Amino acid sequence: MTWIWDLEKLDESQEDLISFADDQGINLIYLHVSQKGFDKEKVQSFIKKAAEEDIKVYALGGDPYWALSKNQDSLENFVGNVKDYNRHVSQDERFQGIHLDIEPYLLSEWKNNQEDVITQWLDNMTYLKKQAKSNADLKISGDFPFWIYKVKIPGKESNVGEWMISKLDSITIMAYRDSAEGKNGIKSISSPLIEQAANHNKSVVIGVNMVKTDEGSHTTFYDTHPNEMNQELHQLENYFAGHPGFGGIAVHDYRSWKSNIKKRTYE
Repeated sequence: MTWIWDLEKLDESQEDLISFADDQGINLIYLHVSQKGFDKEKVQSFIKKAAEEDIKVYALGGDPYWALSKNQDSLENFVGNVKDYNRHVSQDERFQGIHLDIEPYLLSEWKNNQEDVITQWLDNMTYLKKQAKSNADLKISGDFPFWIYKVKIPGKESNVGEWMISKLDSITIMAYRDSAEGKNGIKSISSPLIEQAANHNKSVVIGVNMVKTDEGSHTTFYDTHPNEMNQELHQLENYFAGHPGFGGIAVHDYRSWKSNIKKRTYE
């Protein structure tokens, strides 16, 4: 699995992109859909080519402000655009799901009134699910930090991570570390949510990072040789193999992933 943030600005052909996905064993792509509109013919062509290789495509959208009630219209507009697109294309050209990257903890409101933001966020997710599932067969997933299970729901004993697992079809956790092992490794920080998912007969996708970041070298595989990353991810897959709560691994993002492989090829 991987994220594609701007299909229209990618240099390579769609055939090359699909070929890369096939080589890397990618079976699901989160494809960003801009609120300002997108090239429908290009998206149609891409999804159709992906479908020929048994690769599913989810419409990716995100904005921290989508967690606030006052921006529910924007959230509804995103879902409406995806559903409207799907209505006007053939079945093998349709998005099969919606993938959200909201991250409300980036808002100043999160620091000032976290409980209120959480309440609004959950209400908006409930609203989105109702809109997405109405007269449509769209899966719903989203990106969440690995620590989301530590965030309590106001007035309840349960936590936001488990709530998201129970309400969505799947979640992807941003377990952004560059080592599978260790107390702060990917296995350790992913396990709590994977266990919770299993309890709800759901699955968690473990997301790892390949993008250059100023959050510390330990949060990304950016400076790591692809072979070393593959070894770490292979350990991860072996560890969780057969676990009912494990839904696979996603690499963020496609552009950085391919660039890393390309620049290391002749080293």
